[in-house]
Amino acid sequence: MVKALLGFALGLSLAALAQGMPVITGLNGPMGLLFAPDGRLYVVEYGVGGDTQVEAISPETGEKVMARVGMTSRVLRLEPDGSVSEVARFPSVALGQESSGASRLAWLGGLWVTSGGWNQADQEPMPLMAVVARVTPEGPQKVADLWAFEKARNPDGMHLDSHPYGLTVGADGYVYVADAGANALWRVHPTTGAVSLVAAFTGLPGPMANPARGGAHEMDPVPTAVVAKNGVFYVSLLSGFPFPKGAAKVVKVEGGRVSDYATGATMLTDLQEGPDGQLYAVRMAETGEQGPIPGTGAVLRVRPGGFEVVVEGLPFPTALAIAPSGDLYVTVNGVGAPGSGAVWKFAGAIR
Repeated sequence: MVKALLGFALGLSLAALAQGMPVITGLNGPMGLLFAPDGRLYVVEYGVGGDTQVEAISPETGEKVMARVGMTSRVLRLEPDGSVSEVARFPSVALGQESSGASRLAWLGGLWVTSGGWNQADQEPMPLMAVVARVTPEGPQKVADLWAFEKARNPDGMHLDSHPYGLTVGADGYVYVADAGANALWRVHPTTGAVSLVAAFTGLPGPMANPARGGAHEMDPVPTAVVAKNGVFYVSLLSGFPFPKGAAKVVKVEGGRVSDYATGATMLTDLQEGPDGQLYAVRMAETGEQGPIPGTGAVLRVRPGGFEVVVEGLPFPTALAIAPSGDLYVTVNGVGAPGSGAVWKFAGAIR
């Protein structure tokens, strides 16, 4: 989802630390948070790959490289006594210092997870890659194959790539997926796994010619999260490399039509509705000439047309969850050294 970031140094903000309290530590690439109906908090992490070597395609160069694969992507649950339990494991793929695994969580009679990505048109995906899965007592079970739909339809007309990321359940009972690789919003039937297209997202204006987009000065939009609200979908767009300041935004999808809702943000990685009915987004970092700037992540309140800062000074946050009380939980160091990831709590941040 986020390419070429691990070369940048990570920094912790003393201001953010003074406000936030860590509730889970020692994570490897935390990417998603969810409060279940019983009030318990779940977190999913990318993991650190594994010992099995497989051939993969580098997202930066398009060349074939060797990746390390293993079942180190985990779904964890925070228990009432503060302990952490492992709920499920998914495959994790490491390319150099980067890794990718399960991404986001939703609840529909149990846990649902977006898992992995795939971009090799000449090979069948490895198990649980580019899928929506259900967590069962026997382990993860594939429900929908997003790669198969992307390969057959390729709705944005660009390179074949599926990375199911953002995940939510609509009032209609369907599961909706923001696919950061396919640049699309999918609708998934929860029983049959049938996939249909809600909307495809066009490229964003970019500062340089992009060979992957026919030389146009465009970046991939990279949808990262979706909120279903009153029959309308709100989708956060990260923006692709080089992640220019102000290029990210939240768009509205209504009747298949896509329009801007809030613009001028940078590197948006999550979007959730709070108990107050307002939308809240995660800014992973601001960017400068050297790329993402450590310690500039934030949680933003989304207003029609723009954004307001709620909590700032965060080290590479990736996801948020808001308790009914207004307590805010944020994953930090989603991009960072193994074990540096954490979940922080900001008591009463959303009022």
